[in-house]
Amino acid sequence: MNGYIRTDQPAEIIQEEMRRQKFNLYRDKTPDTPVSNLAILGYALPSIGIFLLLAVLIVDPFIGLWGILGYAWWLVLILVISTLVVFFRSLKKGGVLKRTILRLSAINLIVLMLFLFVRMPAYTCDAVEMVKHYDRKSEQFDELVTYAYSASFQQKPAKLKRLLRKTGCRSIDTSDSEYCELEYKRVGFDSYGYRIYRMPMSDEAIKEYSEKSEFILHNSRMVMTYGGGAPSVLGFPYSQREKYYKKYPGFN
Repeated sequence: MNGYIRTDQPAEIIQEEMRRQKFNLYRDKTPDTPVSNLAILGYALPSIGIFLLLAVLIVDPFIGLWGILGYAWWLVLILVISTLVVFFRSLKKGGVLKRTILRLSAINLIVLMLFLFVRMPAYTCDAVEMVKHYDRKSEQFDELVTYAYSASFQQKPAKLKRLLRKTGCRSIDTSDSEYCELEYKRVGFDSYGYRIYRMPMSDEAIKEYSEKSEFILHNSRMVMTYGGGAPSVLGFPYSQREKYYKKYPGFN
């Protein structure tokens, strides 16, 4: 019987029997069933589609979700169902199909985790976060503003871009002689930014900023700005303003 060795035989016979059975184990091992590259591609297509959708979400979560849920929800449903069917079929077939689908599934799972726990937290924004960011980068902000209004700026625009990157902001506008406008982050159609004065602002300016919802006055030199697109509210959402004023009473 295959796999059975009598122990009451001489040692030489037992060793020979063990060598023979070991050889049979390797010889009887079933090789992978040959699979064409076209079949592998067909099995991989749903996972590739899921990967592309996740990539769109990582590039721009708002536009990605808006487009997917608004226009392509049916495509997502088809891809999810197809991916599940292919996954379980590949497990049954085994071999190279199973290994390929498992690897693609692992990649998609990693990308999904990056989206949920890295990209999404970085995509949100509110006034409290903006203050924390400004406090962490206060020296870089001061250096940028000083350089932006210096005479040497016309000769070295590359340095201005480098200083801008250090602040973590997207763009700068120095068209006003009293302050510079910095765009910090875009969340969907909404734009969050800073208005940083070169000198402390006047009481009249402080009063004006305090009366407008699109501004939150943090101190006499820094104002946080909010610009919303058509689907958005006109100023900082009420919940964000309440959260900020509880933590920083300031000019409220």
